[in-house]
Amino acid sequence: MFFFFDLPWWCWVLPELLVVAWMGLWWASRRARLWFAGLTPPGAFAVIVLGLIELLRPSQPSCLEGYCPGGPGDLSARIASLDDGPGTVIMVIGLLALIVGCTLTIITFVVETTLMVRRSERAERAAQAPN
Repeated sequence: MFFFFDLPWWCWVLPELLVVAWMGLWWASRRARLWFAGLTPPGAFAVIVLGLIELLRPSQPSCLEGYCPGGPGDLSARIASLDDGPGTVIMVIGLLALIVGCTLTIITFVVETTLMVRRSERAERAAQAPN
């Protein structure tokens, strides 16, 4: 839990942009809101996958050719230096965006479902009312 408080400010930029865009879409069409809510979690998951690809990509040019000098020693050094790489940061940002995106999606679908039920009840009452 306290892990999130130790993150630098720039890790929170993407989740904050998601929240700002989501709030702005409440004045737009319902279709845009639902598309945003539906596509935000898969987009955040794509960011996590991109971070994983960056994390697993060899950092030394000699490793790209299939030969990594040192064998297991280099692997342990690479595992020890994972915290310094951009892949870890990208994955953390994607994880934060996924948490925020899923939360916004749940809120959007609950509110839209409630509004849909209220509209249908109002339409039923209007149909039953004598003219």
